[in-house]
Amino acid sequence: MTCNFLSHRMLNLNVTATWTTQAGHTVALEDTFFDILWAIHRKGSLSLACKQLDVSYRTLWNQVQKFNELLDEPVIATQGRAGACLTPFGKKVLWMIEQGRIRVAPELALNVEQINAEWLDTEHNKPWISLAMSDDPVLQRLFNQSALYKELQLSMRWAGSIAALSALHRGEVKVAGCHLPLQSNSHTQVHQIMGRYLRGSNLAVVELFEREMGWISRPSSRPPTLQDVALRQAQLVNRNPASSTHHQLDSLIARACLSPEELPGYYHEENSHLAVACAIAAGHGDLGLGLKASADHYQLEFRPLNQEKYFLVVHQDDLNFPAMSILIPWLQSDAVVQSIASTVGYTPINIGQVQPLETFLAGMS
Repeated sequence: MTCNFLSHRMLNLNVTATWTTQAGHTVALEDTFFDILWAIHRKGSLSLACKQLDVSYRTLWNQVQKFNELLDEPVIATQGRAGACLTPFGKKVLWMIEQGRIRVAPELALNVEQINAEWLDTEHNKPWISLAMSDDPVLQRLFNQSALYKELQLSMRWAGSIAALSALHRGEVKVAGCHLPLQSNSHTQVHQIMGRYLRGSNLAVVELFEREMGWISRPSSRPPTLQDVALRQAQLVNRNPASSTHHQLDSLIARACLSPEELPGYYHEENSHLAVACAIAAGHGDLGLGLKASADHYQLEFRPLNQEKYFLVVHQDDLNFPAMSILIPWLQSDAVVQSIASTVGYTPINIGQVQPLETFLAGMS
């Protein structure tokens, strides 16, 4: 793990990987190594990988030979002058690194935000706000790459909808990000469970976008179904119980008249949509419920089920919090709206619109 300080004087931590050979030698698996594995895995050709990586053929060839010599066995197999593919060992290393990054990233981000919150730079006297947000890759990208930090002192944690709302009710954060399926009649159970947390006086909603949910699986002429899982011909990948997605899956299982405890993989719980898709792409599961954007990230098959609304919940009194007068206009900015609209499976609708929680929920039903 490496660390550095960003220009806005906040701590940033990054995950790095190493490999210990059977002889006991430690090999640093740097980003260059990871990028080369991905390029060859996706392109199946050294020449096409060169174009993607913007390096010469000689440079890539030398790096391939170097990696094959450093590790216990070859990770890349070459075929003629241009053809190349990952060996079974190379695929194993690639997915081990990717799963490690995807699983560790949310926990690392939470700890980084807590550390930064403890060392707030009071000299700049910037408005401060704390948020607990249900997992969403688009929002993570926007918050991590935007210039919002120049205006706001943000303290963020990424968790499931239930965990986010619980943090809001305990007074740990000012804003909670969560989501609900639009077809409430198909997911009555989900709305009932979320209703226990979407309650309380003086709460308001800030709308953000709708996103497409569905079944994720590896490309196949016959994609697996819940019935295949029940027949033990496929395995599930689930989200943790603090996520609304976990309860959406429970609702689908109940409608299929199946018992969750008897489904292989039901207790294989991942902490994000990307982690679910990553586990399936790596072959550690066959079927999961998740976002179209996450499926597309790993070039997986996606079968749409429903749309869900993602929104923020805040106490109405906190709408006058100085940071909210910066956060809401930023969410409504052209850059943010265009970024959301350009992401597959996402539609910005009424973004930044504020209304009482009761009014919002009545509209949902």
